[in-house]
Formats: sequence, structure tokens, C-alpha cells
Amino acid sequence: MVLGALLGLLAARATFFGVWTLVPWGVAAVALGYRAPIRTAATAGTAYGFVLGVTFMLAVYTGAEPVVRKLAGFGALGLVAAACGSIASVAGAWFSRTPRGP
Repeated sequence: MVLGALLGLLAARATFFGVWTLVPWGVAAVALGYRAPIRTAATAGTAYGFVLGVTFMLAVYTGAEPVVRKLAGFGALGLVAAACGSIASVAGAWFSRTPRGP
């Protein structure tokens, strides 16, 4: 979860990269799954994605309304990030268990 928060904060400072800020997020999720036991890859990826998504949204929020009014929306988008983190992490876990050639 610390990795997700750190990447969320760093990406908030580098928004000029646009969609390319997603690349390190995906690489980190796959690496997390690659290193995690197969049974915990989905859970680890879910936590990573949620924390990353919510941290990023909180860090880049500059609206006039209080952030408390936006938390439900941030949480909903955090669930989307959690699903993406889980999928990427499970893919990394699956890849680490795939037999390789000679």
C-alpha cells in the first residue's frame, strides 16, 4: 500500500506526462503480482490499486468544494483502480508461474 501511495503522489506531480503516467502504475502492479504468492496476488493488487487511485485523486484535486464532498466519487473511482490493480497483479502472478523454454 505504501508503493501505491508513493506512486500516486509522484504521478500527481508529473501530470504533464498524460496517459504515460499509467505505465509505471501498471508495471508496479505486474511486479507486485510477480513477487507475491499466487493466493495473495489479487488481494495485494486490489489494495495497491485502491490506495494509488484515491491518493492520486486527492493529490490533484483543486476544486472549490471541500474535498469531503468528493470522497464518494473518489472512492468509486478508487474501486475501478482497485480492479485494474488486481487484474494486473494476477497477470504478474500468472506470468511468474508460466513454464519457460529451455
